[in-house]
Amino acid sequence: MITIELLLSCCLPALLYAIESLAPQASDINKLNNCINTAVAKIFCVSFGVNVDYIRQMTRLTSLRVLISERRSRFLSKLCQSSLFRMLMPLFYDRVF
Repeated sequence: MITIELLLSCCLPALLYAIESLAPQASDINKLNNCINTAVAKIFCVSFGVNVDYIRQMTRLTSLRVLISERRSRFLSKLCQSSLFRMLMPLFYDRVF
């Protein structure tokens, strides 16, 4: 379980660094999910598929699609609350339209 905690605390933040500011395609998210699946399969010496999915559920390694969505929501919420954003957005909007 220590290895899973290291995966959660070290590897996931590195994999997901600044991803909330991007719009990753489904194929990109699948590649990142495959990295996690490979790590889980090697840690627990199991084959891919149902075994890895079950272990990920039990160890709080939820789908990266969900994690990215949550991170993006928090990022956009903080961005909208930013005074700089509120000041610059009308200027940007006027220049674009």
